[in-house]
Amino acid sequence: MADATASNEDASPSTSTASSPLPEIHLLCMIDKYATAFNDAVTSHYPTLPDVTKITHHDCALKYLDQEVRFDAVISPANSYARLDGAFDDALARAYGPPGDYGWITRKAQKVLYEEWRGFAPPGTCTVVPLDHDDSLPPGVMGWDEDHQGPKNPWGTEYLLLCPTMRVPCDVRWDREVVYECIWSLLCAVDNHNRAVRRQQESSSGGEKPLKEIKSILMTPLAVGVGRVTAKRWAEQCVIAMKHYVEAVQNPDVWSSLSWGKALSDHGEVVGTYGTVRTEERPSGISLSSLWSRG
Repeated sequence: MADATASNEDASPSTSTASSPLPEIHLLCMIDKYATAFNDAVTSHYPTLPDVTKITHHDCALKYLDQEVRFDAVISPANSYARLDGAFDDALARAYGPPGDYGWITRKAQKVLYEEWRGFAPPGTCTVVPLDHDDSLPPGVMGWDEDHQGPKNPWGTEYLLLCPTMRVPCDVRWDREVVYECIWSLLCAVDNHNRAVRRQQESSSGGEKPLKEIKSILMTPLAVGVGRVTAKRWAEQCVIAMKHYVEAVQNPDVWSSLSWGKALSDHGEVVGTYGTVRTEERPSGISLSSLWSRG
């Protein structure tokens, strides 16, 4: 598959810097159409994205991802209750949990979810969940077979980024901006986390467990499975959210006092990703006019 906008696993070193508004991104797309849609969206909406951060494509299932790949956080396109037991969340449960403890990652996520959201994270939000791998466990326990003397933590992952695209597994095509909202919330959550880490480093007396900045993430297409969002809408909203976020970071004077002109211009760009809202995409009890009022 040709890839004109992103690197592959043998690519040259990252062009992103410590001051980049975006983390390095590992994009896991098992099906070619999603990688193609992402590249098309970059070309159409944000052609300078590869200059802002490094994007590496992987075209395999999570369990086949090269053990040498490293990323600080992995995105869970979960439900609002952090039940991590289906689709990509199932892969996460199997990759990160100790053998025989399938519910390990769900318990980790739900504990933090209750502390921050009382157990329900609205779709479009992002919650940072420390994985807190136990250093007292013997080699090979976390994510590897018992005979493997590799790292306990697969791919060096320290955090789960819980980004629910739906309350419970269902068709969410009616929720026309949920991907944009998830990506925006994700980038803000990573930024807030990293600032908290730097504050800890500046003031730490050595008594608390040091946190780690999130400089690289692994993500998959969001809401394209049971959510039935198209590859095109997912990719465009993902890329547009990144573009708007970088603009916000680089132009604080504009984004700290937005005018209606700027707000409506950006809104129009997101509206352009909706496509046609078909009858079967509308949730029961909600009229088309009320859908438009969400914009």
